[in-house]
Amino acid sequence: MQILVELIDRWRSEGLVLLAPEIRSSVCEAFRSAGSHATSDVIALYAGLGGMEDMDKECWRLWPLEEVRAESATHPHDRVLFSDYLMNCWCYRLKPNTDDTSSVLVDYFDGRQPTVVASTLGEFFEAYAANATLLLDAQSLFHIGANNA
Repeated sequence: MQILVELIDRWRSEGLVLLAPEIRSSVCEAFRSAGSHATSDVIALYAGLGGMEDMDKECWRLWPLEEVRAESATHPHDRVLFSDYLMNCWCYRLKPNTDDTSSVLVDYFDGRQPTVVASTLGEFFEAYAANATLLLDAQSLFHIGANNA
């Protein structure tokens, strides 16, 4: 995922502390322990970036594998939690696709099923790079509108 390389450069220029990349077996074990499996794009993600200590300027944070394991144990689901927006205002899950990629879903923890926001991790990061506010904050507008309907 070339877009991930560009985003890593962006995050470094923001001064974010980025965690060391993970090896394939660690990624596979973490996702297996969370009740899923790591697809090739998930493995590529964590091979490039092991997570973030803090959220970026867009208020999004990629979790390290230890947090993936811990959150999946706390919030069991068939889709693995891997990141959050604005310090857990809502979180994002990964669902394996049949083509060895993963869809990205947003979970508001409000009783509704998680909703697909990108059909692959690559699509998620392309949308993030193009306009993170539209990708992330548009979800809050949808969520608020749904509550007011």
